[in-house]
Amino acid sequence: MTELAYMTREDWGQHGTAMVDQSAVIRQWVGGAPCLFAVTDVRKFTRNDRGADVEAANFIAPDVESRQVFNIGELSRLDRDDKVIDHGIVVLHPYKQDELEVIRRVVNGDSVTRIFVLVWWPRDVVRTWLDGRGAINLHTGEAMTAPDPLMIAASAMMIDHEYNGLGSGAGKEAVVQLVRAFAVEGYPVDVDAWLRAYFAAGGTFRHAQSIAKLVTEIKAGTKHRVKPRYRENIFEIIRGRVG
Repeated sequence: MTELAYMTREDWGQHGTAMVDQSAVIRQWVGGAPCLFAVTDVRKFTRNDRGADVEAANFIAPDVESRQVFNIGELSRLDRDDKVIDHGIVVLHPYKQDELEVIRRVVNGDSVTRIFVLVWWPRDVVRTWLDGRGAINLHTGEAMTAPDPLMIAASAMMIDHEYNGLGSGAGKEAVVQLVRAFAVEGYPVDVDAWLRAYFAAGGTFRHAQSIAKLVTEIKAGTKHRVKPRYRENIFEIIRGRVG
């Protein structure tokens, strides 16, 4: 099972006062040299184009000779070739959906023993995914509390309808009815909470956008007109299944 950890750039830098100490924490968790960096575009891994990536690499692995830098997309070869990297990888500031999907698939396939992600912005969806998957926040040294098991079970039911998407049709009906049913039972209509549960259940970044949109609209009071996908007592049914 791939071990996951992260730190937001804000916590890593702390206004330019903590990069040295925080980078040491990252190095210790990732393991010894060589330091493997996965970046958005190796061709732009320069001070001018992707200066933030270079700055982070310089602190995390001051010895240039100890670094190996490659594109995040290259990780997809591990799954195709049925290979495993028995070494920690540092992923710098991922943000594109296809990059995030590559990371997710690599983790699902246990193709890397350890992955650390330097998150650009605290609200980036990759952080929500990391929290949902039990990643350690190296700034605090702790992982976020695991998502509610009932919400994970409900999210798995949403995933069952992903074949035609979750933004319309049966997928939308499932998301709206389940979120409403949990809200009646006192669960907050909270985007992050539902996304953490969805990611814990194995959800993808692609469909996470639809869930985030629908939960946001439900919280704002939007009255979605959807056909009932489940029985009215669906919450009790889920609770009975989970036990």
